[in-house]
Amino acid sequence: MGAVNTKSKAVANLPLPTPWPNANARLLGLGVGLPVDPLDRLAQFSPEEFERFTLEWASGYLASKIPDVHEVQQRGGAGDKGRDIVVWLDPPSSKSRRWSLYQCKHYDTKLGTGVAAAEIGKVLYYTFTGDYSSPQEYWFVTHRGVTSDFQDYVDQPEALRTYILAGWNDRCATKITSKQTIALSAALKAHIQGFDFSIFRVKQPLTLIDEHAQTRFHLTVFGAPLIERPPPPTPPSMVAASESEYIEQLYQVIGADLGKRVTAVADFASAEKHSSLFDRSRITFYCAEGLKELARDQMADTTYFDTLLQEFCDGLYFDYSASGVSGLQRLINTVKAAQSLQLGGHVLVPHVRASDREGMCHQMANERLVNWCKP
Repeated sequence: MGAVNTKSKAVANLPLPTPWPNANARLLGLGVGLPVDPLDRLAQFSPEEFERFTLEWASGYLASKIPDVHEVQQRGGAGDKGRDIVVWLDPPSSKSRRWSLYQCKHYDTKLGTGVAAAEIGKVLYYTFTGDYSSPQEYWFVTHRGVTSDFQDYVDQPEALRTYILAGWNDRCATKITSKQTIALSAALKAHIQGFDFSIFRVKQPLTLIDEHAQTRFHLTVFGAPLIERPPPPTPPSMVAASESEYIEQLYQVIGADLGKRVTAVADFASAEKHSSLFDRSRITFYCAEGLKELARDQMADTTYFDTLLQEFCDGLYFDYSASGVSGLQRLINTVKAAQSLQLGGHVLVPHVRASDREGMCHQMANERLVNWCKP
């Protein structure tokens, strides 16, 4: 028994494991458990999934950031001639159609010079044969990055050219097409010697993730981030043009309740109840505006806010469309109902506060989805 007690004390004295960072916040907030590092998540992709991820990045980020992007195409697969993602900068009718190429490589290790050389050989050969024109830029897109020696070659285009020419037979000749060996003829060599090797570049994995985060696809791939929501913006002293519609409706509601025409705050400044309603409405409107900014800035897509607003509009229909009540009572009833409205699994739900719910009613009025005085 003494030995058992000694063991029990030893076990009892063991230090408790330290908690995972942000674990409670995630479990109590979003309920999605501990986060998976974005680079680790990319490592779990198949080559096909990584190519899709790159297509999302090109369609969502490049198409919005690069001037003159006309079309983004996925070409990866049999017969792609070394082209995974193509970004066209001109329409098909253009005589000298500009384009950029993004080659996806999803390996367990960093992309090395030898493997990259085979891909470079493809673009050199197919531009030589005239299958397609030389791209303006050729980017290697990977999830683990590239080896130091290959990055050195990319940073020194002439050294890369020399490397390709010197190793053509070993690294390129049999890897361009399975149908034949591509010998380094005098004409092909001349083409390579005149080719602009500065087009070859490397997209760094963290940069790729940061840019993908600015697209509407990011939340689907990586899940909801643990967001520290900043304090809501304070209403400006003067009514802004962006809030004019719901303010006009508030004037109508207050005017109907007072039995007079209201066109400015001064018209009800002495009425404490109505002044309080007006001030509170602006505060909560801007609280909901903060939710819109969260969707825009931290989730990179205001569509999340738009769909949430539509849920409020659909769920509160019978409250704001009720007949036989005044505009003020219709507004009050709708705000009360908004506090208990079930919002389902919408991604913004964990961030919605009581003041947001009230503010969403004024957001609805501002978007002319409701009219308090006209059910």
